[in-house]
Amino acid sequence: MHHLENTEQRAELIEQITRLKCFDNIDRVSTIEQGDSHHCFKVVDQNKCYFVKYFDHIEYSHQYNQLNKIVADIGLAPALIYNDKFWQVHQFIEGSSLNLWPLSLKEKVEHCLTLMVACHQKIDVTKLTQVPVLNFFEVIKPLTKHLTNDQQSLINKIIDMLNNTLLISPSVLCHGDINFSNIILANKPWLLDFECACIADKEFDLAMMLSVNELLSEATPSVIDSSIDYYNERSSANSIIDKEKVMRYLVFSFIINGLWYFESYNNKKDSRLKHKAFKQFNYFDSVDFITESLTDRMR
Repeated sequence: MHHLENTEQRAELIEQITRLKCFDNIDRVSTIEQGDSHHCFKVVDQNKCYFVKYFDHIEYSHQYNQLNKIVADIGLAPALIYNDKFWQVHQFIEGSSLNLWPLSLKEKVEHCLTLMVACHQKIDVTKLTQVPVLNFFEVIKPLTKHLTNDQQSLINKIIDMLNNTLLISPSVLCHGDINFSNIILANKPWLLDFECACIADKEFDLAMMLSVNELLSEATPSVIDSSIDYYNERSSANSIIDKEKVMRYLVFSFIINGLWYFESYNNKKDSRLKHKAFKQFNYFDSVDFITESLTDRMR
């Protein structure tokens, strides 16, 4: 879980929240432990509840405002109430994240896929002027600053190989991070956190969902096949998943997730993050995309 580094920082952020223009008379502010990315709070103001998120990097907060409005308008995500360069305030959904629900793995995956299909088929990407098209190098580059030259060289080689074997044909809005903690089950399922959204192949979203939820094991083929089958059953006839593309995007997803956890580990020195990073690197090695072992190179 992401913890505020100290009580002084927490007090400073809460003080900033009390000065946001969208609030009139705050009754209570409480910290929400949600993932490893951003500081999140529940705010009660005049008996109404709000979900408030602080962005360390200001480029995130504006880029997806248009998308946040669109996904809220179609009932896929909670409404965006307010934003500035550091803060987003959303409607608060009373419910529990999917990872906390006592459901079978199959049921959790089906919730993910149902929301994924809705994301892909209900949103007109021609209206998303602020959402980037997926670019391998642009996603990977910020995650390599702590790597040695040797490690960077191997990552660049892998991305070059992916670019040569996988032609991105952007056609749908991909959420980019459909993990169990980004879904709230309440009166219905809600999809949160569109900061990783991009325009890409639908296969990218499916591969990332499999990777980020750590669903791949000795039963990998059955998980992939059953996910593809479930997606295809709920999708329009002209939007069938290409398994070969899923496998290529899995390679990319292992790299993204592994490097993201590894970068976070270098910043926070949290051994849990290092363990998660190497789980992704092990996944990468298991698909034999290259002859070298990424796991060994990253040690």
